[in-house]
Amino acid sequence: MRKKIKLSLLLAAKVLGVFWLCRLKYRKYTRILCYHGFSYVDEHQFRPKLFMHPTTFSKRLDWLAKSQYSIVSLDDVVDGKKTASNQVVLTMDDGWSGTFELVYADLLRHHFPLMLYVTSYYAEKQIPVLNVALAYLLWKTEKITLHFDIPELGISKNYQLSSINRSVLVREICRFIDQLKNPAERLEILLKIATLLDVSLKADNRLMFRLLNVTELTALQKINVDLQLHTHRHCSPIEIKSFDRELEENRNWLSQFKNIAELRHFCYPSGEYSPAHLPLLKANGIKTATTTHIGLMAPAADHLQIKRILDGEDMELIELEAELCGFSSLMRSILKTGGH
Repeated sequence: MRKKIKLSLLLAAKVLGVFWLCRLKYRKYTRILCYHGFSYVDEHQFRPKLFMHPTTFSKRLDWLAKSQYSIVSLDDVVDGKKTASNQVVLTMDDGWSGTFELVYADLLRHHFPLMLYVTSYYAEKQIPVLNVALAYLLWKTEKITLHFDIPELGISKNYQLSSINRSVLVREICRFIDQLKNPAERLEILLKIATLLDVSLKADNRLMFRLLNVTELTALQKINVDLQLHTHRHCSPIEIKSFDRELEENRNWLSQFKNIAELRHFCYPSGEYSPAHLPLLKANGIKTATTTHIGLMAPAADHLQIKRILDGEDMELIELEAELCGFSSLMRSILKTGGH
């Protein structure tokens, strides 16, 4: 009911011309849109902000192509190469395989500039991202118990799924599997758990929850996709040496696609960062860094703390329109001021 009321109010604001006024007010601001992965089966129901149905994404691109917004690259914005009103930048985090297997045709059809922040560990190993895949298995299964073992490590465990915190369980199983050094062994254990839970991790014989491989990333580069930094293990350690190592390993892996000097855009993994990261990024020659803070990018914004608009399967088009025109940002500002 609350959602319906919100949508009705947004529609009324649009019909009354408030969206148009906001678009005029915020015409010099840049809208940074953020996407993640795409759904092979029902992942968009499992985590709608992380996985979008390919059809929804296709409709988003079609709508943007017909809209009053100008699709530009982040480089164009920060370098001042393009100064059109109401600019939109497309970004995508992580590098999920569906970007190639499910929406390549849509990206090719529109040929919009897209910045893809690639986390390289799972792209290199080519096994599913363990914590996400395990969370999906536990979300989907109808089983009430799980017994699994890892003979190599002497681990044998029984779990009552009806009475356990599944987030805690995911972390525990990941710790067990991470002790295996061979990626093939990790995959074997993961698939064994999938069998025990009677949930498939394959769709049309394609492995779910993996990241793009070298061939796929190379193909995406050819259709206006700019590969950039997202750390090697999808984490942002505060400690300087650890953070530098994450960036260095990420850069070194991505250097097979482009010159290291061109790898100067960064995305904070899961949006997690602190002020301590800013000088570290500057010392590493990073030009921009995107966050998960919602809102528009003001002309004078700090380029190492860029706000974005996270689109998802759970967002209606009218809600996205409200974010893009600035109406939602204006409302949040008014409510925040009123709260004080």
